Amino acid sequence: MCAAFPPNSHGRADFAHTLAAMEPTSNSLSRAEIGAAGECAAAQYLADRGYTVMERNLRIGDDEADIVAMAPGGAVAIVEVKTRRGPWNPEERVDAVKQGNLVRLAATLLERPEFHDRMFQFDVVAVSVETDGTFTVLHWPHAFDAGGTPW
Repeated sequence: MCAAFPPNSHGRADFAHTLAAMEPTSNSLSRAEIGAAGECAAAQYLADRGYTVMERNLRIGDDEADIVAMAPGGAVAIVEVKTRRGPWNPEERVDAVKQGNLVRLAATLLERPEFHDRMFQFDVVAVSVETDGTFTVLHWPHAFDAGGTPW
């Protein structure tokens, strides 16, 4: 279960209480721990903005979505979360192969009765973990479409 992430005085969420349960500093966390904490932060960020998280780490065959959520407008959001320490360019991390995998996952979901007649959108959430235990979350709703048109 993810803890709440209140913003600090700089408008960024305080990551320290979640990291403290794992290790003393973000530098001592494994990649898997950083990724899991980033997905928690992303899920909380989306929920705070009106998304309803339906599934986390949904795997269908070889395809996986970090988060599947109902967006405020009613579309099903397939969300890819990328988490890294320090500065980076998340748009370089969601390549055409990953986009294709997410589109294929969405096509499979369309076969399920609960997703018939739903619109889908593909979002990207980037979480940057700073050494002081804070993080910055950036969200790109509709980051790409099923045809591969990028952000």
